[in-house]
Amino acid sequence: MAKEKNVLKTLFFIVLADMLGFGLIIPLLPYYAKEFGASALMIGILGSVYPLGQIFASPLIGRLSDKYGRKRALLLSVGGTFVSLLILGLAKSLSLIFFSRLFDGLTGGNITVAQSYIGDFTDEKSRTKSLGLIGAAFGLGFILGPAFGGFLSQWGMHVPAFFAAGLSFINIINILSFLPDSKPVRDSKSVPFTFQELKKTFSQPALASLLFTKFFYSLGFTMFESTFALFAISRLNLPVSTTSFILAYVGVIIVFVQGFLIGKLTKRYSETDLVKYAIFIAVPFLVLYSFARSVPVLLILLAPLSVFSAVIGVSISSLATKLVSKDKLGGTLGIFNSVDSLMRIITPVVGATIVQYIGAKYLGAVEGFAVFLSALVFGIVFLPRYSAKIREGKAEEFSANV
Repeated sequence: MAKEKNVLKTLFFIVLADMLGFGLIIPLLPYYAKEFGASALMIGILGSVYPLGQIFASPLIGRLSDKYGRKRALLLSVGGTFVSLLILGLAKSLSLIFFSRLFDGLTGGNITVAQSYIGDFTDEKSRTKSLGLIGAAFGLGFILGPAFGGFLSQWGMHVPAFFAAGLSFINIINILSFLPDSKPVRDSKSVPFTFQELKKTFSQPALASLLFTKFFYSLGFTMFESTFALFAISRLNLPVSTTSFILAYVGVIIVFVQGFLIGKLTKRYSETDLVKYAIFIAVPFLVLYSFARSVPVLLILLAPLSVFSAVIGVSISSLATKLVSKDKLGGTLGIFNSVDSLMRIITPVVGATIVQYIGAKYLGAVEGFAVFLSALVFGIVFLPRYSAKIREGKAEEFSANV
């Protein structure tokens, strides 16, 4: 238990520092790129480079952690972030900025490996709570990062990049000094390192249907995140300061839920119950927020929406860890995380198209419909398959004990 707490504490600070560094530079990238003459289109493409790399990197780094150990994979990932941030800080051309973001995306799998660590060191009862703490560190970094980045940028756009590189270097020291490996190298020969093996893993009916649940859930909520600023301008004509306040308000709620409330909920309810009810309740709030005509009404609608979003995201990840053996954990979580990266490329374009040609108030209807599809897949397809798998597992356990 003491070892588990130490690992969780170390992972919390590693993810917090990583996301703090990420949050430092992401809002400033457009301004940094503009200094080198980037057009609006080029800035838009720059924003897609990192998630494009993540689509491939998340399952690959996760699979490397299955085969060669979580610690080595995390060092590779954080080391890649460190090098990419140094390149960004030293960049003298737009092409180097593009390269730094692509390199970071192609080596970044920190969250996947951190989740895999938790799958190794926790039992099924405490796993959702522990995954929630990692999610809280993720959200806290995003809340604090932009503020630090804005403050540091007064000394030049390169300063936040070097500061973020310093955080990554501290993470490397933390990993080397305090984090044990949870996957002994002697086991590596028994772990096939092929995409065919990943395909075989996802041919499992329950896991495949959970991935489709994640796909539609991520489609709806990532579109909400990526287009909220555009919605705020088009629908409510809000200034940047108010939009930033609202996003920080959403972030604080998510951090509270994932860092504190989710542990209380999982003591009373299973992950399947949490997803089943939360996902249906979230749909009407997701539809209604985009019809709000004032900030107070918007804040009221966003509060429950943020709570249910946080509960659903962590619970889906926890369910995924329960459907595969530990030697497939990293690759599986990597695939689930790559869905989010894919959506971060697709949804800004889809959302902007809706705002321009249909109207900002209809964003919520499209997002709500996507999450409604997620609820249908979860309730109609996943739950029966999951129940069958649980029954099968108990039958095998009974046979082994007889």
